[in-house]
Amino acid sequence: MNATDLYRNIAKTATPAQIEQATQWYADAELLAHDLIRIYQSRNISVTVENTASIISAFSPRQRWSRNMAQAIEFAHGGKPAGLKNNLLMAENSLTMGFDALKGQKTNAFAKAIAGDESAITIDVWMCYAAGLETNAPNKTQYRELSKAVEIIASEMKMTPRVMQALIWIVFRGSAA
Repeated sequence: MNATDLYRNIAKTATPAQIEQATQWYADAELLAHDLIRIYQSRNISVTVENTASIISAFSPRQRWSRNMAQAIEFAHGGKPAGLKNNLLMAENSLTMGFDALKGQKTNAFAKAIAGDESAITIDVWMCYAAGLETNAPNKTQYRELSKAVEIIASEMKMTPRVMQALIWIVFRGSAA
């Protein structure tokens, strides 16, 4: 089976609760990005949702969402979260460079999705596994193919690509936490 068929089969098993969770997931992440703006403003630092979404995404590699959020909040308060040094460097660069600070396809798309881009599709390790790939880092061709598969299923099911990606992820992984 190809990725489109695998993703379609996963999406078709979604419960109403999972569809609701997928619909709300990026909207909630976007609210976090706006909360971070307020934290930076309280410190007299001017940032945009592009900056804060990029900071959130910078802390995402190899992290659960709860830890990802905690690190982004700690960083916004001026802390230096423990973790991968490259994640901290990306977060620091995100303060001035926004999306351009994120060189990886996944982190860049994730930041754009958090910032409100309904067409941004995050392909992470779970999306690779759901497509039958045995890799946690798709190459550019694989990333493009998996993104196209999400776009096709999103169109068929009358959802945005961002929500469809979240739905596949939630159904396949079993939780959005």
